[in-house]
Amino acid sequence: MRNAPFGPTHLLVIRRIPATHQTVTLLSRTQVTPSVHHLVFQTSAPFDYLAGQWVKLRLREGLSRDYSIASAPTPQLDRFELLVTHVEGGEGSRLLCAMNAGDQVEMLGPSGLFVCEERHAHLSSIFIATGTGLAPLRAMIQQTARTSPSPMRLLFGCRTESEILCSEEFSSLSLTTGFRHQVTLSRPDASWTGHRGYVQTHLEELAEGLDGAHFYICGLRKMVDAVRATLKEQLGIDRSRVHSERYDG
Repeated sequence: MRNAPFGPTHLLVIRRIPATHQTVTLLSRTQVTPSVHHLVFQTSAPFDYLAGQWVKLRLREGLSRDYSIASAPTPQLDRFELLVTHVEGGEGSRLLCAMNAGDQVEMLGPSGLFVCEERHAHLSSIFIATGTGLAPLRAMIQQTARTSPSPMRLLFGCRTESEILCSEEFSSLSLTTGFRHQVTLSRPDASWTGHRGYVQTHLEELAEGLDGAHFYICGLRKMVDAVRATLKEQLGIDRSRVHSERYDG
């Protein structure tokens, strides 16, 4: 279940795109971790949206689910991507992760205020995610990389190395842009040489040298609350520079 973004939403100045109904067709579905599937949909009409927004999919009569878009808008405005966790006992994710290429589903969108505002495009950005909370941040990172030379940093947290998402994509992006990403594992194997522990324990290091950066946080409620508290109480970050969206687990 998606919750409204935190922060002074009454101050947001964003381009408004009305939500519309249309049929979308699955082009491909790939299992990218033991529990996460990457899905690419093609739309039946031009579909404009802002990086960070989400769509509602009607999976069967009486069952709809909301999913953050995991890709920046394409120039053709005819497709979008999702990262979906197959939740054991979750009917929505079960149906979605069982779809095959060519299957169709009804969509309503876009929706959501968790976006990178155009007036902040010239500022540094720090992205913090756990699990498929990475989806809207991936879209923001792709969009920013295309349109702005501003520095970007991503801290991605998951339990084990097998659950790391988009590693090759982000490594490639770091070679050509001012993007840098780090992964921290809460349950690493002994062979893991990267960061360990929860994302909130690495925030000071992550923000070093990026004064004035805006923070974008997405994941489960407990993580989002902990990160926001750390940014405020330990790092003294003003709430106007902190943007987040949380999910109930």
